[in-house]
Amino acid sequence: MLFAAESNSWLGLHTADWIVLGLYFVVILAIGLWSVKKVKDMADFFMGGRRFGTVFMMFFAFGSGTSSEQAISVVAGTWRAGLAGIWWQFLWLWATPFYWIVAPIMRRMRALTTADFFETRFNGPTAVLYSFYGIAISITFIAGGLFGTGKMVDALTGNELDRIAVEANFMVPAAEWNAETKSFQITERRLQGYEYAILAVTVMFVIYGMAGGLGAAIITDFIQGILTIIFSFLLLPFVFYEIGGFGELNQNADLKKGMLDLTVSPELAATMGEPITPFYVFMLSVTALAGIVIQPHIMGVCGAGKTEYEGRFGFTVGNFLKRFCTVAWTFTGLACIVWYMGDSSPLKDSPDPADQAVYQSLVMRASPEYNALSPEEKEKVDSADRDFADKLFGMAAHDILPRIAPGLIGLLLASLLAAVMSTSDAQMIISSGLFTENIYRKCMVKNKSQRHYLWVGRIAGLVIVILALILQTTFTDIIHALKIIVKTPACIGISLWIGIVWRRWNVISVWVSTLTGILVWIGVAFHADVLYNSGILPEDMFKSPTEMRDVWQMFFFMSLAILSGVLVSFITPRQPQEKLDHFYKLMHTPVKLDEQIDAPCTLPAEPEPMGQKMFPNSKDIEIPKPTFQDLGGFILAWCGVAAIIFLTNLLSKLA
Repeated sequence: MLFAAESNSWLGLHTADWIVLGLYFVVILAIGLWSVKKVKDMADFFMGGRRFGTVFMMFFAFGSGTSSEQAISVVAGTWRAGLAGIWWQFLWLWATPFYWIVAPIMRRMRALTTADFFETRFNGPTAVLYSFYGIAISITFIAGGLFGTGKMVDALTGNELDRIAVEANFMVPAAEWNAETKSFQITERRLQGYEYAILAVTVMFVIYGMAGGLGAAIITDFIQGILTIIFSFLLLPFVFYEIGGFGELNQNADLKKGMLDLTVSPELAATMGEPITPFYVFMLSVTALAGIVIQPHIMGVCGAGKTEYEGRFGFTVGNFLKRFCTVAWTFTGLACIVWYMGDSSPLKDSPDPADQAVYQSLVMRASPEYNALSPEEKEKVDSADRDFADKLFGMAAHDILPRIAPGLIGLLLASLLAAVMSTSDAQMIISSGLFTENIYRKCMVKNKSQRHYLWVGRIAGLVIVILALILQTTFTDIIHALKIIVKTPACIGISLWIGIVWRRWNVISVWVSTLTGILVWIGVAFHADVLYNSGILPEDMFKSPTEMRDVWQMFFFMSLAILSGVLVSFITPRQPQEKLDHFYKLMHTPVKLDEQIDAPCTLPAEPEPMGQKMFPNSKDIEIPKPTFQDLGGFILAWCGVAAIIFLTNLLSKLA
């Protein structure tokens, strides 16, 4: 039986919820089909015709960079670490002011994809290297977003999808990591309830993304960005009402040690799987800063605007909008701690013995008695705590919103789907562009029609999504998915940052630094037992004899990647002078309104005058001389960073 107990509900959702969802889907599909008429060539499909202004670019940056798994991961991280869980998204906060600086540079490349940068600055093989790497990044991002969304949708239906999955008993292949053989193995398992939700979401964004390209993605991101903001704040007042008001946070701060601390003390960190200490936040931020600009969709975020100002305004302000939403997600998580672990917990008072057992596990995980448990008992408690954290946002919404008004679950669900679909469609389109432009067109099939390459791009996007669906089966929880997302782009991101400002960084530097970073990461992430048994490194760098702490994993692969690249740069020949001059002429030439170029990474017939360099007498350093707009926006962005941290800390003190 698919019908829930109530006659006016289906799959745990009220009729009003289905009406809201239906209206949302009709609007989004209509935009995708309308956008097909706007797609005439590759630039239209992969860059939206570069026709968008500041507001659309702001919501595109916000929508493409904000997925539902980020809200879920912050709430889950807050459940585990208290207020410090905010750093699962604030790790990008320190990078945000740099968006104001890097966005115009990305726009000045006049590229369709980030691979065009690698070909212009270095050579064709490095562009192919990045293309494969970028596709892998997109697959990882899509997989993480779909995983988190599926978990939440399942919770919003009251776990009705889990019951259906058991009845259907549909078996699918799955990839699993075998710790003994240190390899992935293909196994078979039952399709989980949350994966039915994943498949439904996937069908939607694939249809309008394949049809309308980036233009459809940007227009729908405007709508979906507004819905995501609603999604971020919708639950907050209701969950505070349930616990008795904002002041109850401070009254119940002893439910979890350090619940209202912005960073985690070393003592508390030692008992946690994810120790959010200042050093950990620093390494997460550095790794995120290295990787953010290399993400395949960022070239579209910065390059689809009319001029470079639209790109920098949209990229920076759109991401600040996301940071404010993060504050709302965090305080929703804090309120949920009080509600589900307090004396009036619905789990504690539930007539269902399973709910009562979950409550006992949650209380045990937060109590000192947890340390006295056996390893097997700890693993059982940890598993229950992780699963509850992943479903927390959706569970709270399911328990609260239907009592307020019918249709609110549908509105939240539409907003949730908007968040993941806006991110996934951008990732799918940009990564399919990488394959089509930089692998298929240049290395496999040349001199075909625009229509041929458009269809190759659409098919490539579909294959990329299928691979993402397979990858999400390997994730264990939301935080695990997020850590993979943070680490994946960083190794090759080093070459973009250094390649923009330093002429000596050459082709060999790209290959050596990237491969060194990847190999070191594989070593510290999957072969930590060898390092532990060697006795070379201190034991406190490891969680266990078989697992190195995440903070040291990032420290080793980032530092060795940079050092190896710098060393190689000094002992190997420079790039050809003509190639370097062409690239840096692009970097120093502003984009003018409505300029027309014949090919990616070329200048128009009558370009703007070149800007000045900060160090005009240096033959190697190529940092543009900052303008008043550069410095003013950069300083204001740092003021924004300080204001958000101050606001978060102030709210925790007022609670």
